[in-house]
Amino acid sequence: MKPTIPVLSIIAATSGLALAGFESSLRIDVSGYEFRDELGDPDNMVLAFFLNPQLTITGVSWHLNLTTLTDPGASFPSWASETNIDFNGQANIQVSTTPGGVENELNTGSAEFNYQLGSDGYVLLEFWDSFDDSPGMADAVLGDGSWLDLHFPFPPAPGPLAAMGVGGLFAARRRR
Repeated sequence: MKPTIPVLSIIAATSGLALAGFESSLRIDVSGYEFRDELGDPDNMVLAFFLNPQLTITGVSWHLNLTTLTDPGASFPSWASETNIDFNGQANIQVSTTPGGVENELNTGSAEFNYQLGSDGYVLLEFWDSFDDSPGMADAVLGDGSWLDLHFPFPPAPGPLAAMGVGGLFAARRRR
């Protein structure tokens, strides 16, 4: 048997596996999402989407334009520091640290965490407020151009893995 086939399969496999060290991200537009009540309240807005069963999310970065609202019966707006986004109950980000009302306050940042999605592959983002100024009403809203980036490892394609397996078979067969 010629040594060309195992060499080509190993080259094909390693070229695809080189991508395995890279990170991929998914940008999610969250413009218009409101922060209403405390965590778990049925009035809260929840964004649910499918990624991939057992995928590990390694972090999040954000660019959020926040405006707090004033309850019709109150004389001051809700505090920006009360706004939070929960990630599947595994991680939470506090959108702002401003102890007062804001209008189009830009909040950017990133956080690293490491959690694996369940077998259903769904991500649930709950937009919530840590102090409920106005039960059942929005305390704050995200303006136009607000987004979240979820980060996760770039998985190797099945082709390179199969090519590496075929190369291993040829190498094992050749030794006999």
